[in-house]
Amino acid sequence: MVALVAGSLVLGLGGDPATAATTAGQPATPAPAQSISRIATEEKVLALTFDAGSDAGHTLAILDILDAERIKATFFLTASWLEKYPELGVAIASRGHCLGNHTRSHPHLTALTDGQIKEELTSTEEGALSACGRSTRPFFRPPFGEYDERVSSLVAEVGYEYTILWTIDSLDWKMIPAEEVTQRIVDGAEPGAIVLMHVGSQTNEPEALPETIRQLKAKGYRFATLSELLLGETPQGVTYYTVKAGDTLSSIARRFGVDLGDILKTNGLENADTIKINQILIIPKPTGGSGGQGEQGGWGTDGGQGGAGGDDGQGGADGSSDGSGQGRGLLARFWAALNQAWDQLRGLLARLVGR
Repeated sequence: MVALVAGSLVLGLGGDPATAATTAGQPATPAPAQSISRIATEEKVLALTFDAGSDAGHTLAILDILDAERIKATFFLTASWLEKYPELGVAIASRGHCLGNHTRSHPHLTALTDGQIKEELTSTEEGALSACGRSTRPFFRPPFGEYDERVSSLVAEVGYEYTILWTIDSLDWKMIPAEEVTQRIVDGAEPGAIVLMHVGSQTNEPEALPETIRQLKAKGYRFATLSELLLGETPQGVTYYTVKAGDTLSSIARRFGVDLGDILKTNGLENADTIKINQILIIPKPTGGSGGQGEQGGWGTDGGQGGAGGDDGQGGADGSSDGSGQGRGLLARFWAALNQAWDQLRGLLARLVGR
């Protein structure tokens, strides 16, 4: 079970946050929001987070890079930014990224009254729901990283369980060269690290981000949203597979109807001989010409069924949707099922021989 690091406090996932003691007839008061600067895990996983509060900047370029790398990130938005660029908020949400609250006007919160702090948060939540149709709860990031016990209590009162800080500050906002941004992140990488970046034009993220991702993948890291790491939610459409005895990357690719090269790229693997038993792989979505595995889908890391395969097997070799394409899709499903049965038999034989 992944745990959360909040200063010296470690909280296991799955439990409700503690509430303060109450007297008879008085409602429970939420405990202060928990400050998280790193996820306590041994897995080589990182959370890429982007603050959006100044200008449109490089938002679309960053989204395109994340799409190309099949990575989901977490974006902390201000209400003022959403008012100026609602279409960018829609783009972030529609591409499956996680949202967080970064206040309305990016103030120094400790200098505000209780009412002003609550307004900064609630107006941003309302703005996100209006522009994106998505909530920013339960994640809040304080501007400048400034907060105190009073702020944490008020944050919890308006529905935010987590005050999200960071493990690695990229310092991209200082307009340092892209190579330095990459070096800072790669050198500071550790399991469970939260990386702070920005979408604004006063950064070199379009140049830094692709190389940063490439180097981190080469070191064996994968990327996840805060929703996945703290709440156990997986991005829509993402399928995980746990490598078993007798598996090969080729057999896994056939099982899910995806290209071997796509599995290598998505998981940052150099070659097809590097997988190990019990290793968790991210299975990319089948491309239009793969045929897919159809309704069968994959299996999640917890033993539950993962995402669906390639649109009920339709698409065929050329991705067509006419009758011949459906026929090829049925044939692809048949071969995928046959390959899966063969792979299971090979795994069973391997275990028997091992005994």
